[in-house]
Parts: sequence; C-alpha cells; structure tokens
Amino acid sequence: MAIIAVVGAGVAITESVQRMVSDRTYQVLRIEALGTIAQLRARIESEINSVLFLSHGLISYVTIHPEIEPPQWKALAREIVGNSQYVRNIGLAPDNVLLFMYPLEGNEAAIGLDYEKNEQQWPAVSAAIDARKMVLAGPLTLIQGGNGLIARTPIYSDAIVTGTDQYWGLASVVIDSDALFKSAGLDRVINGYQIAIRGKDGKGAEGEVFYGDPAVFDAPLVQMSIEFPNGNWVVGAVPAENASPVWMNTGLVRVLAYGILAVLVSLLIALVRLYHNSHGEAMHDALTGLPNRRLMLERVNQLIALHDRTGLNFTLYFIDLNEFKPVNDRYGHLAGDALLKTVGQRLSAVIRGSDTVARTGGDEFMLLQAGVGKPADAQNVIGKLQEALQEPMVYRGVEVNISAAVGYAVFPADAQGLDELIRVADDRMYTAKKVSRSR
Repeated sequence: MAIIAVVGAGVAITESVQRMVSDRTYQVLRIEALGTIAQLRARIESEINSVLFLSHGLISYVTIHPEIEPPQWKALAREIVGNSQYVRNIGLAPDNVLLFMYPLEGNEAAIGLDYEKNEQQWPAVSAAIDARKMVLAGPLTLIQGGNGLIARTPIYSDAIVTGTDQYWGLASVVIDSDALFKSAGLDRVINGYQIAIRGKDGKGAEGEVFYGDPAVFDAPLVQMSIEFPNGNWVVGAVPAENASPVWMNTGLVRVLAYGILAVLVSLLIALVRLYHNSHGEAMHDALTGLPNRRLMLERVNQLIALHDRTGLNFTLYFIDLNEFKPVNDRYGHLAGDALLKTVGQRLSAVIRGSDTVARTGGDEFMLLQAGVGKPADAQNVIGKLQEALQEPMVYRGVEVNISAAVGYAVFPADAQGLDELIRVADDRMYTAKKVSRSR
C-alpha cells in the first residue's frame, strides 16, 4: 500500500507539473507571437504611413494652388514617385475627371476618365468624398499586374486660409502592396507562426482576409491592429503546422518538468522585454490613437526634405494643456485620460485630412500643417484650436474646463532645422502660457 501511495503521489505530482508547464509554455508562445507580430505591425505601419504622407505634400500644394499647371504637377509627382519605391502612379482628378497622371507612359488610356460615370470606381471615390477623408482601398489586383492599394483623398481648395469649403477634386495614389509587404518582412510563416491579415479596404475585423489562410482567424493565438489614416487591418497568428509545440511532447515535459520551470522564468522575462520593446516601436499613442512623437518628428523631417525640393512651407504647433494635473488630483486618472482623449478628438475634428496631430507627452500635443507659411495664417489656426477646446468636458456629471497654451514655428521663416523649429515653437508656447497665467 505504501508503494502504491508513493507511486500515486509521484504520478499526481508529475502530472500536475506537466499541466503547469503546459499552461506556462502556452503563455510563453503567446508572448513570443505577440512580439513577432508587434514588430511586423510596426514595420508595415511605418511603410504605409511614410508613403501616404509623401502624397500630403502634393495635396497641400493643390489646396493652396488649385490652378495647378502641368509643369508644377510633373515636378511634384516626379518627386513623390521618385522618393518611394512603392508608388506605381499618382493622379489628380479636378471635378472628378482624371486630367493629371504620372508616370503617363502606360497610363495614357486613363486620362479623361470621369469617375462619376465609371460604375466600378465611383463607389470608392464617392465614399472618400462623403467621408471627407482619405480612403485606402485594397489590396486588389491591378490591371498592370500584381496587387496594389489605392489611396483616394478628396481635396478642398484653400480651406484653412479662407475658411471656404469648396470641393476641388480627387487625388489618387496607387501603391505596390506586394513590394511594400515584402520590404516589411511579411511572409506566410514568421518565426514558426502562420500569419494572416484581414480588413480589406481598411475595414478591420469586419473586412475580408486578403493575406494568408482565413482559418487563422478561427482561433488565433494572438491578433493585433495595424493602423493607418481612417482605417485599419488586423493581423493574426497561430503556430505553424510544421511546428512542434512543447506542450504536446509530454514525455519530454515530464522528464524535464522541474528544470524547465527555472528556464521558463528567465525565458518569460526575456520575451516580455522583447514584446515591450517591439510594442514601443509602434507609431501611435495607445490612449488617444493619435500619432506619437516618433511619427510626428519623422513627418517633420519629411516636410523639411520636401521643402528643399519644392519650396513648400509648413508650420509646427506646440499645444500644452493648462491645469491638467489638478484634474488628475481632483477627479482621478480616469478623468485625466478622458480629457486627453477629448482633446485629441477635438483637435482632429478641426484640421485638414493632410494635417497631422500627435500626442507627444503627458499633456502635450503637436500639430503639423503643410502649406501654412505665414504668421497670420498660423494665428488664425491657433484661434480655431482654442475655440475647439474652450467648451468644458462633462465627466460623470461634472464640467471640467479645458484650456491650452499654443506656440508655433514657421519653416523656414522661423527656423531652418528640426531642433531650432522645436525650440521656437516651445518658447512661444511657454510665452503664451505665461500670458494666460497673468490674466
């Protein structure tokens, strides 16, 4: 009986350890998968947003100069196509009729296309116009071969300066999605995990699967959102079929049960650090969903380089909330989070589709506007920002006042480099804050 009891206890302990190791191993694999797709997400987001932002210079130019002539068009379009290995072609359609195309070679038949009369393309174009924002369609099969994304952006002439809201036409950018995904390191199996992406036409979890096996989303080990302007995709991962999950090798687990526990602790720590490091590479603020400081500074540098080639001016704004800490102290951090989200939403609601607003610190935001190159125009924008923020936020039945100090710097009138631009905008913001406190 004693022998049976010892054997039974040994079996019970061994099986208990095996189950514990199996559970812990599953968590390890999940964290490892998160690290893998977090890095993939960061690379894809960076590639897509870089391409889309290049086109913002053209859109800003047309906004300020609606009577664009072929020489200016060709110079700007050549610059955009030449600076991105993924742009197949770019076009402008004043009043929804395609009159400008670059490169023209191989696309001559598209000139004169009236989108309103094209049954296949008009629904997507109409959706972009109705949304008053860029709409990313695809991936879809291109007539020229391969797969691509089509970014369509409605243009409203001179809206920020004159206050008018006149529809000018449409800009379209065709992106080689095959080349973009390859450059980002996308493959059907990465680090032992089968990868799939859904959300065609930017519809996220509701969209169809356009890369990989749809069965991945039947029971994904992990999934994560890939964000881009006005849409998103969802990337999912499961262990690849040819992988051999450790928890299935029960004999090895039972033999090494006690030793594996110590190894797993170290492995978990390393993988958690890997996950957090990879997650930190993402380009958006987790709380507000806005671009973060890294993405903002990347776009400022792109506009500086674009100015050297095209002469396009831009303005950078620093927005610092007043009395934010008392909100946290008085109502709690959930109220502070709600206030930051509200500020982000209000700022996003009053800017153009080609502008970038980012959360860059605890209570700090930045706004980047191409084509705004005069102090008077910048002051006009500041007035609109202040007006958007002045209405109190209602939090659990209590009105919470919102105010901010705003500083700006115009490139190249105020500064000729990134560091100097930031310093000027920051100094003006603190001057505005001192003035508001003295009132």
